[in-house]
Amino acid sequence: MGPLVFDPYLRPMIWGGRLLERRLGKPLPAEGDFGESWEISAHPHHVSRVAEGPLRGRTLTDLWQERRVDIAGIACAAETKFPWLIKFLDCRDLLSVQVHPDDAMARGLLGDESGKTEAWIVLDAGPDARIYAGLRPGMAREDLERHLDAGTVAECLHGFVPRVGDCVFLPAGAVHAVGGGVLL
Repeated sequence: MGPLVFDPYLRPMIWGGRLLERRLGKPLPAEGDFGESWEISAHPHHVSRVAEGPLRGRTLTDLWQERRVDIAGIACAAETKFPWLIKFLDCRDLLSVQVHPDDAMARGLLGDESGKTEAWIVLDAGPDARIYAGLRPGMAREDLERHLDAGTVAECLHGFVPRVGDCVFLPAGAVHAVGGGVLL
């Protein structure tokens, strides 16, 4: 089996922009802001389809059931679902502060079998770009609650100006936000 090329799934988002087109050459509709391009996905909201070659039109979900070892190697032989969502994010504006569940919490709260750990690679960063990853040292629950009430939660977060090439690992449960002109 040769390389698989999938059709991307472009998602308009209020916080997105046009960097997917300008920096990555993604053909976008003439109007609107786009925040995400899902490149490889078995997520229920969009399952990737092969774009070209002898497997054109086949879904990643079907291929995973039939040929997961060919796709990802022997280490994934027992994985019943394709384990990753690979996408580009154009975060022109600041996204909301988020915390994603781990696998156990996702099962308990959402009935979903998978939590969400993320890894970001910074591809472009404007002059107002910002990444928030984790709480600042010494922050207690009471501090966070007070800042939430005051609308100043960013003061509780570890923030930095990202540079092209930075890699940020966000395990499930890590508070995070990004924006101000960041392409990930």
